[in-house]
Amino acid sequence: MRTLVVINPMASNGKSLKDYKEKIQALLKEKIGQFEERFTEGPGDAIEMVRQANEFDRIVSVGGDGTLNEVVNGVMLSDTKPLIGMIGVGTGNDFSRTFSISSDYESMVERVAGNNVFESDILKVEFSDFEGKRQTRYAINVVGAGFDADVTNRMNRSRIKVRGKLTYFVSFLIEFIRTKSYSLDFIIDGKKLHKDCFFTAFGNGKFFGGGMKACPSAVPDDGKIDVMGIEKMNKLRLLYHFPKIYRGLHITVPTVFEFPAENVEVYSKDGRRVMIEMDGEVIGTLPLKISVEPKAVRILI
Repeated sequence: MRTLVVINPMASNGKSLKDYKEKIQALLKEKIGQFEERFTEGPGDAIEMVRQANEFDRIVSVGGDGTLNEVVNGVMLSDTKPLIGMIGVGTGNDFSRTFSISSDYESMVERVAGNNVFESDILKVEFSDFEGKRQTRYAINVVGAGFDADVTNRMNRSRIKVRGKLTYFVSFLIEFIRTKSYSLDFIIDGKKLHKDCFFTAFGNGKFFGGGMKACPSAVPDDGKIDVMGIEKMNKLRLLYHFPKIYRGLHITVPTVFEFPAENVEVYSKDGRRVMIEMDGEVIGTLPLKISVEPKAVRILI
């Protein structure tokens, strides 16, 4: 089996390159033998690398959820559909959490070298980029709109280089103070509704933000989008309930909704700019359209 390993050397503030050279590379050679490796230099590199890698049967992503997202997009644009392996060294690795994949490198490499294949849905996402042009990309894990995208944007721009939950928590507190709820119009499987939300999430996977179980009912091969939203409430009440999201218990709060859908459209009712994030990367703004591509990629788990 011909294997291409795509490494994002900047993931986890450079930890990715260090760990790849010191640990992961040798483990891959031991478990799978020969392979080719390519290092990304900037956003979009992995998409193009994978799109053109038609001679490979297996693509291994070494990085965070953003790197995995680019690998998936490259696979969707390629003429072939190679297997996708995940070695998470980023700040979140949230898609892996849905499958209870250990953060131990040896365990992850064993899964990459194995033959346990999961046929995963992906989300087809239409949105406006920051220049106002309509774009289409694919998400493997979660798409978020509103407050979460604001937090993610602040987290990715932060000069404080810490990882995981702490990064998210610091950014959360700053945005929590300044953010108001968003007035949103939805069309969900043809049904129109209006909600004032702090944020909404559309899940193929269960987790985002470094371990928050935002979409606890999401199943990556059920042909559905798990739609979750936190509606407007007193900020002290929001702060009180927010820790429940790490266990998926936030959906028991009356002002939180969650339900499955096949097609979702989201619009800003008052014209306010609402940012969106996809798999941990801020990519643009509303309006947003999401549909499901059932069992579109093959993931080694």
